[in-house]
Amino acid sequence: MIPVTAEKMFSLLPAFAKESQGTFYCRENCFMRLYKHINQADYAAFCRQLTGNGFSRLQITENNGNLFSAYKKEVCVTVYYTPCDESVRITVSEDDLFPALAPAEDIPDGETVFYAFENDHSLIDCGMCLMVQCADHSFFVIDSGHYFQCNDNDRIYRFMRERTPAGRKVVVNGWYITHAHTDHVCKLIDFLKYNTGDVVIEGFYQNLLPPEHPNDFGNHEEKEVAQKLYAELEAYPAPVYKLHSGMRFYVRELAFDVLYTHEDSYPSIIEDFNDSSSVVMMTARGSKVFIPGDAAVFASEVLEKRFGSSLGCDVVQIAHHGHTGLSEHCYELLAADTAVFPVTRIMFEADVKRHAADRKAIELASRCFITSDGTVAVPLPYDKDTVYALPDESMEDFEKIKRLWRYDYPEEYKRYIYGEFLKHGGKPEELLIPSSEFGWVEPKPWTEGC
Repeated sequence: MIPVTAEKMFSLLPAFAKESQGTFYCRENCFMRLYKHINQADYAAFCRQLTGNGFSRLQITENNGNLFSAYKKEVCVTVYYTPCDESVRITVSEDDLFPALAPAEDIPDGETVFYAFENDHSLIDCGMCLMVQCADHSFFVIDSGHYFQCNDNDRIYRFMRERTPAGRKVVVNGWYITHAHTDHVCKLIDFLKYNTGDVVIEGFYQNLLPPEHPNDFGNHEEKEVAQKLYAELEAYPAPVYKLHSGMRFYVRELAFDVLYTHEDSYPSIIEDFNDSSSVVMMTARGSKVFIPGDAAVFASEVLEKRFGSSLGCDVVQIAHHGHTGLSEHCYELLAADTAVFPVTRIMFEADVKRHAADRKAIELASRCFITSDGTVAVPLPYDKDTVYALPDESMEDFEKIKRLWRYDYPEEYKRYIYGEFLKHGGKPEELLIPSSEFGWVEPKPWTEGC
């Protein structure tokens, strides 16, 4: 149900020339109205009305003919025109927090590195965490990992601590949350509880699905974890920025184009929670990295229609870990030279047989990486010959996986996976959970042999 404050907030704006298709509540006292059968002249006329009514324009962007503007007066307003469906989406929020909508004046020289972090997959195959270390040694972090990746909040902290100069605090210049699935947010929740002693987090970036959404996706656990996340973000002393489609925001030397949010689904009801993922294209040092989170079929259709071949990029994070996600055609449009799968080798090898989209991304790329083989490092500006993987740090514990998930594998395949772990620099003696090619083995009862 839409709170009555929506009418009050839209009454602060000049009237749009046509009747809206309805109002959508976007969380955090933000509301959106959709207008159909709109042309560019209608969009431009409304933007003129805003400035004529005393709104300050903070940003105007264009991306493949899609036009976006941001304004501020008593409220914050965004206006997004998409010619492919002749629509305008207008958001209004009483929150005065916009992310940085203009690039920094002084971009330091130095190295920028994009990392696809190796989540601990001892007990579970899902989880994603990406990072960018900027030239000033600060980090932009994307997502985190699953609660079954028990020590990953510590590993994420240690990864950043080891790459931060001695005597300085770890600086997270931004933490971006693609969507509120457990395998993407649980370790962020833990990080905020346990790992911020010498860490500065400058802000969070998100557009998360409202808990009041009509489709509850049949999973109370996911909803309750999302509520925990909202509570942690509200309590933590750092700004929380809401992203809207069409927006371009800046963090250090990084520029992000927001290509899709769950707001784009309205008036349809999202059938797949993965389609609540926000999708961004990151540009750094002249190179492009496409980050879709777990975006799925609906998001893929929106991206293809709006952006077409302008989606081209250097590096692509494969959506939804290589499970059902973006379409084969979407990967053709992206045409990335390096593809990164945030998944285990076991699931990669199973999915690539099932999904033509995965095979298309691999076919187009000159380099392909699986994060469970080791954290992937991509220095920017992009050069395929400088991309590398760090040593493998985690290994499946097959016996525990069998007990937890009822998955079992032939002994030969277990030996193969263990061999891959060793081949990629894995050191069994350094694993948090000691393992072998067969995993943990039930000890014999103490009475046996008596």
